[in-house]
Amino acid sequence: MKIEIRKITEEEAEEKIDINVKVWWTTYRGLIPDEIIAKLQTKTQERIERQKQTIREKNNTYGIYVDNKLVGFSSYGPSRDENYKDSCEIYSCYILEEYQRLHLGRKVVTKILKDFIQEGYKTMITKCLVGNPSNKFHEAIGGQFKGVTESELMGEKVKENVYYHEDIRKSLILNQQKEEK
Repeated sequence: MKIEIRKITEEEAEEKIDINVKVWWTTYRGLIPDEIIAKLQTKTQERIERQKQTIREKNNTYGIYVDNKLVGFSSYGPSRDENYKDSCEIYSCYILEEYQRLHLGRKVVTKILKDFIQEGYKTMITKCLVGNPSNKFHEAIGGQFKGVTESELMGEKVKENVYYHEDIRKSLILNQQKEEK
């Protein structure tokens, strides 16, 4: 199995949306109302073009490839949370269900942490919906649970756990060591 982590391209925008749709359906059912998931299922040409523009302008998404097939992605950037203004944040880490538990998430996080360190960041946050089994992943990559925050998703209030990395260099070392095992 050949694994590669590299920046996603505009040409892969539609595939990225497909992964987003599949992961939301398999992961978030029962955590958020089905009506919201259904709304997120639509793949219009407008959505594809917006995704291409985001990829082109932000260049902040790594694709996760297994045997040259895009099976997941992770996007990142400056923290969007006012309580963590000086931190960076991993916004998403979505991997198709059949490729989960292969440590692909850890591999992409390691790559992102290296980028953040190069950019001069020292601390990081990640968030995960309360009840999502992936909360264990956020702890496994070195995040310390800091509390629950409320945000809005398509008009619905949702609760997310906040995980804080006080020293992303330590988180990088932790993840590199776990990758070697």
